[in-house]
Amino acid sequence: MKGVVLHFGGKSRTIRLPRAGRIPSVRELCSRYGIQTFLISLFAMGLIVGAACSRGMGDGISDRLDFLFVTNIAKRSGMGGFEIFLSCFVPYFIFIFLIFLFAFSAWGFVAIPLLSAFKGFSVGLSSALVFSLYGVSGIGFYILVVLPGTVLFLFTFIRYARAGFRLSAEYARLTVFGSMKTPSIGTDIRSFLKKSLFAFVFSGACSVVDMLLWVLFADKFHFQ
Repeated sequence: MKGVVLHFGGKSRTIRLPRAGRIPSVRELCSRYGIQTFLISLFAMGLIVGAACSRGMGDGISDRLDFLFVTNIAKRSGMGGFEIFLSCFVPYFIFIFLIFLFAFSAWGFVAIPLLSAFKGFSVGLSSALVFSLYGVSGIGFYILVVLPGTVLFLFTFIRYARAGFRLSAEYARLTVFGSMKTPSIGTDIRSFLKKSLFAFVFSGACSVVDMLLWVLFADKFHFQ
């Protein structure tokens, strides 16, 4: 139905009804969300594996992993605000920088999914270690202080990983497969560089959120 005809005093007027949205095909959905869904699935698999691998790990291992993952809450609670910011920003920066490097290589479309799985592994491992080492206090602290910044970063990480995957696939078609059907590679690079700037800036913003939550709520929890 395109419209409804109404009559007012002998005059007719047609009111257009909004058209129902076209249901996208499976191919369109895969083209739009396929890479993103693939990366999220690998992240979820890594999350499960990381949580499972946390069993049997002691304090010594958690101290060595604290550079990349939040595992030693008691140690970080004694840091100043800027130190907390750096300790949160460095892991974010490393993951974003690796995607940046992989995006400009012909084999990055293989490495980036593995990096997504490793990110899930790190989150699963660190959260399970915190829960096992600090009990209920660790669970509350992780949910209130660590999780908000982690979730915000994950949105940026997945979207940026998707962009890096696409650009690396373009390089692979050009260098490995010799395809000449990529006339927009220059435009894609410029677009990726803009997304890179956003990703690095937003990683810093996530670190600021982490720092503020640590400063505001760290003293509300007591860890042995």
